[in-house]
Amino acid sequence: MLYANNAKVTNWYLKYREDVYKYINSIVLESQLAEDLMQDTFVKAYLKASTFEGRSSVKTWLYSIAYNLTMDFFKKKKTNHKLQNSYIKNQNWHEILWDIKKWEDNRELIASINRLKESYRQVIILRKLQGYSVKETGEILNWSENKVKVTLSRAICYLRKQLI
Repeated sequence: MLYANNAKVTNWYLKYREDVYKYINSIVLESQLAEDLMQDTFVKAYLKASTFEGRSSVKTWLYSIAYNLTMDFFKKKKTNHKLQNSYIKNQNWHEILWDIKKWEDNRELIASINRLKESYRQVIILRKLQGYSVKETGEILNWSENKVKVTLSRAICYLRKQLI
């Protein structure tokens, strides 16, 4: 069984490591810390692989592990953190964020997202950057689907107000 878990998690690692790293790095803003937490995510996935039931995609499950490990880290450190500018500079924001406004330079949008409270940043990252469904976002954040919808709506509304 350990060999099967090893092969399975190795495949997951090869397929999803960059996505998991980018997701964590967008939260922690420190490449080495993101790398460490990404490795911890796959160690935990290895240890818990036998409990993965397939009710969600592997990527959703890994993001959930990554999210929980990252939040645990911040609970221990009680550190404020902001969305990493370099990750979101390459995103097509004017399409992603419900046509808030077309931006020639994303600095103002990046700064506005950085000022959002944590729950708003997380739901925007997962739904609008990562493209997760409402259900998958809820699974990752351990929220109900309704909470995801309401929080995203509030986050977009608040972001629009900041930008106008």
